[in-house]
Amino acid sequence: MSFDPCPHRITQLVLRAGAIIRQLKGLPEEKNVTILYNETAPMLGVAIIPMNSRVTNHLPTPGEIRREDGKFVVPRKECPKCGATMVLGPICRSCKDAEEGKYRSGYKCITCQFVDEKTDEFFSQRLSRMGIEVPDGMKETMGIKTLTDEGLK
Repeated sequence: MSFDPCPHRITQLVLRAGAIIRQLKGLPEEKNVTILYNETAPMLGVAIIPMNSRVTNHLPTPGEIRREDGKFVVPRKECPKCGATMVLGPICRSCKDAEEGKYRSGYKCITCQFVDEKTDEFFSQRLSRMGIEVPDGMKETMGIKTLTDEGLK
């Protein structure tokens, strides 16, 4: 089964519309996304689909994110130990796989946790070298809004 970003995008649109509708009605801002979604979806003709964190709160697995040509979007390879999928990622400086900060990125098996092809390149540098550009910058310049933008209350 392939990961389908469409339902996630529709949910995001419903939530954005809900926030705007509440603002136009003069209602207080709703921070509970379930309430906001359940209020707004029927108005927009979107079916309310029950969601839980087990289903929605995860990144797609490497098997779920293939392009139409069958190639993976995320760099991956087969584990030499168990044959499962290995994904490219950063290595924590304090982990034993980093070997006292010597390595910064590598392929890690999602099943047996074996780490291979470790390098001293940062994860983002390695992705850039592979032709995968990762946006960088402050959250404000990237359009990311958080509850702490105006300080803690």
